[in-house]
Amino acid sequence: MKDKKIKDMVYISLLAALICVATFMIQVPSVVSNGYVHLGDGFIFIAVILLGGKRGAFAASIGAALSDILGGYAHYAIPTFIIKGIMALIMGYVIYKMNKESKISWIIGAVLGSIWQVAAYYVVGSLMVGNFISTLMDIPGNAVQSIAGIIVAVIFVAAFKKTSISRKIMEN
Repeated sequence: MKDKKIKDMVYISLLAALICVATFMIQVPSVVSNGYVHLGDGFIFIAVILLGGKRGAFAASIGAALSDILGGYAHYAIPTFIIKGIMALIMGYVIYKMNKESKISWIIGAVLGSIWQVAAYYVVGSLMVGNFISTLMDIPGNAVQSIAGIIVAVIFVAAFKKTSISRKIMEN
């Protein structure tokens, strides 16, 4: 039992770090809401596929919020923590309810989680700038971010599944 908790902490921490780095590496700034578009969502989706919804949500929340803090977007850290965590939980729930091994369930879960994310960031960004019209321009960037994330996740998981370590992580 204690070994499982330690392994969980290690895997969550590792994926949170990967999410943070992937979010931090390539950032395309958004002029309207002072946010940015990135590739970190792909690693959030990977975290959910490998760790499950709850543990993936912890990694997503911590990694994405940490990236906001380190990148000078601390005003987004709390909304990001909540939004990314819920996005991961949505994906995890869909995978849990459907066939866990099916890539279709992963994609459907990622799409539904992404819809949540785009809508949530639209509301948060609108509240931050005090305008629900100008932030409509952020929706396409957030949608592209999600689509790119899904593609990244499918490619990485397909390659990762061929390794022996992936089986060890997914067994836990």
